[in-house]
Amino acid sequence: METTPVPPRHMLVLIMGFGLWSAAFVALYAVNAIGCAFAWPTVVQRWVMIGLAVICSAALLGVAGWSIVHWRRAAHAARPVPSLARIGTFTSVAALAATIFVSAPSFFVSMCM
Repeated sequence: METTPVPPRHMLVLIMGFGLWSAAFVALYAVNAIGCAFAWPTVVQRWVMIGLAVICSAALLGVAGWSIVHWRRAAHAARPVPSLARIGTFTSVAALAATIFVSAPSFFVSMCM
């Protein structure tokens, strides 16, 4: 079985989901810390965090959708591109689930303790 060299852009599929998840994680907690430090009204802080959570989840949903399309296109490509596309899809979906899990407390937990 022969494999072909993989262009570096195909490797980005593996890290896009969790790269965006880490940015969302840092942004959510930074907004929470800034809101608490500057004594934002609770309603404002909650809605800013909910908006940020929705935007990040939508972005990750887009990345997951793109990875699924990439996986379907790569099905007939030379190896190892189909495997990278499949793994990238699974990691993007896992990153979406992790983002929803991490941002869920924004909807119901007290902002500053």
